[in-house]
Amino acid sequence: MNFIKKKWYFSAIFAIIIADQISKFIIRTNFNLYEQVNIIKGFAKIIYIRNTGVIWGLFSNSENRIIPILITILSIAALITVLYIFLKTSITCKLELISLSFIMGGAIGNIIDRFLLGYVVDFIDIYIKSYHWPTFNIADSFISIGIILLLISVLRNKCVTLNTKEN
Repeated sequence: MNFIKKKWYFSAIFAIIIADQISKFIIRTNFNLYEQVNIIKGFAKIIYIRNTGVIWGLFSNSENRIIPILITILSIAALITVLYIFLKTSITCKLELISLSFIMGGAIGNIIDRFLLGYVVDFIDIYIKSYHWPTFNIADSFISIGIILLLISVLRNKCVTLNTKEN
C-alpha cells in the first residue's frame, strides 16, 4: 500500500474530522441542550441534541449501560474494516477512495465524541411541516454521502475494490 499516493484522501479524512469537531464544539459552547434556532423557517433549524444511541437516535433511550459501550466497539470495528478496504483499494479507484474517505472521516468524528463526551452531538434538523428527518451532524452527512457514492461505485462495477497488486 502506498500512503504517498493516497495523501489527498487522508487530507480529506482529516478535514472532515476537523470540520465536524469544530461545528460540534460551536454547538456545545453556544447552545443549551435542546435549544433551537431557525435557519430556514419551515425547513431547517439547529437544535442541540445528545445522541447516546446509533443512527437516527436508535437505542438512545436505553437504560442499559452496556449499549453505548457496544455501540462504540461496533463503530471501531466498522471503522477498521473500512480502513482495511481503503488501504487495499487501488489508487485508480477514485470514486471508491473518496467514498471510503468520507465514511472514515465521519466515523472518526463520531467516535471522538463517544470517547470524549459519552454521546454524539447532533444539531442539524431538517423538516417539512410536522415531518422531521432525524437530527444529525456533519459527520453523519459525510457517512451518508460516502455510502451513496460507494453504492454508485458498486452499481457501476468499474473498479475492483480489494486490489492487492496495485494500491
